[in-house]
Amino acid sequence: MKVYYTVCLIEGHTCLGAFDYGSDNNVVSQRLVEKLQLPTTFHPNQAWIKFSTGQRVKELLCDIGPMDSCHLLFGWA
Repeated sequence: MKVYYTVCLIEGHTCLGAFDYGSDNNVVSQRLVEKLQLPTTFHPNQAWIKFSTGQRVKELLCDIGPMDSCHLLFGWA
């Protein structure tokens, strides 16, 4: 399993993201969702996260979960 860390911006806040090669799950930290008051979907454990890494802006549906290693975990299967 290879993990690549990067810095990204969410609503003007610097966040730590990790790309997990071999996983297909996108997860956002519950603490980040609460702190930035990000809206969740009709399913309370998911949120659409709009973020940027450099010039690229993306929006992903992420599961919300407790994490301490980073703010966002991107699956890259």
